[in-house]
Amino acid sequence: MSCECRDRVKRNYYRYYDTPDGCDVFKKILVTSRYGTIAGLILSTYDVLMYSHAVGLGPIMRRYAYHTVPLAMMGATFAVVANGVQLIREKDDVLNYFIGGLACGPILAYYLGTNHAVLLGGLGLGIIGMIKKTAIENDYTLIPQVPGHMGTIRRWKHDYTYLADPRDTAIHTCEIKNRP
Repeated sequence: MSCECRDRVKRNYYRYYDTPDGCDVFKKILVTSRYGTIAGLILSTYDVLMYSHAVGLGPIMRRYAYHTVPLAMMGATFAVVANGVQLIREKDDVLNYFIGGLACGPILAYYLGTNHAVLLGGLGLGIIGMIKKTAIENDYTLIPQVPGHMGTIRRWKHDYTYLADPRDTAIHTCEIKNRP
């Protein structure tokens, strides 16, 4: 197994698939924990604002910890187990991702407060992991990048109207230099 980096775009952050599975495990743990933390913060904000209506710093922090910590732990657990199993088995296949997802079942059961999620949640997360690994191996796009209708922040100068401004062509053709 070669742990050399693939040709990647220069950027200031690391992504999970920048290196092969089994390499840079600590960085992969940080990436998956980051995803879990972001999802937990979004879910916690929704919970505090729309559902629980917690008042005061203590109750708000408890709601944030209630959602964010288990989701970040599930991300880290997936990375540790999937890469650990891959290093032990010395095989890179979908079973590693299934076992990584299955290992997140107990954390999901604690988070949801039901014992059914140990098996069913673990199987569901394992199957999702297998689908993701298959998509990566076969170069499928599960969630396509949808471009915004307005473009980027630098595209404000572009003309999105149906007809061009006739004054622009008059300026260029007549060479009017001193406009009011």
